[in-house]
Amino acid sequence: MDTELAILCEFLEMIDQKLNSINELISNSIDPDSDGLCDRGEYFIGIGFVAIQQYLVESLIATGVSKGDAYRLGPIHSSEQSIISIINDCANYWKHEAEWVGVAGLHKQGLKTYSQVTDVADTDWYKLSNVLFSLCDGNKFSFNSLIPYIRDWQVCIHENR
Repeated sequence: MDTELAILCEFLEMIDQKLNSINELISNSIDPDSDGLCDRGEYFIGIGFVAIQQYLVESLIATGVSKGDAYRLGPIHSSEQSIISIINDCANYWKHEAEWVGVAGLHKQGLKTYSQVTDVADTDWYKLSNVLFSLCDGNKFSFNSLIPYIRDWQVCIHENR
């Protein structure tokens, strides 16, 4: 395992611990939405997706493989999108969604990102939480469940250099 992936895993473990704590609060709350717990979870999930996106970009620097090509590689989700593309879309969604509120029309890339995240989330509520749940595919609801997908993606990148 490369050093950067080890650091990412350590960070994602911290996020997972935070999500576990929030999920415990949610299970003990009469109204977790009104208590702000769902928004809190969504915030930390967004940060997790952005951390993975940063790692993906760093992984590509010396490969000569473009992001567009690279993000189509690797394991495929049931939505028929690559899991890496979904992670990238979630990171971009979290970073830019606030810019889209009240905007009459999204630019082309924003509309694509919004649509892809919404399609995978299959709901208009707490999209990133629902996408993460979908990506965990029956495994524990955690970011560390995504590490095998990242490793598989890295193999595909090296095979396509």
